[in-house]
Amino acid sequence: MESSTVKENLNTEKVDYEKYVVRKALSEYWRADEKVEMVMMGMTARIPVTTLCKLNNVSPSQYYEWREKFIQQGKEGLMSNGGRSSRERELENKIEVLERCSSSNLPVLTVSF
Repeated sequence: MESSTVKENLNTEKVDYEKYVVRKALSEYWRADEKVEMVMMGMTARIPVTTLCKLNNVSPSQYYEWREKFIQQGKEGLMSNGGRSSRERELENKIEVLERCSSSNLPVLTVSF
């Protein structure tokens, strides 16, 4: 009897799913700290990982890949390129080219991002 009461309490308990959303805005790249937050939620949360993934628009396989990297290497395992995304690295390279052009008095071409 006691276990059925506990199950009923768990089933009727309201879950605030909003607190499990790591990012509200959809963008291309996840920062390492966002990945860590999501992995920690998945490891400690009271909701299934599949639900957590749906709330954050991440596939469960991606989540489990992040979790394995986090377990093996910590936050550094979730950081690529020294913590920068490939897009950030690409933009830094473009800035570098523009700075060289401006310092050498060459005409600067406009670059669209």
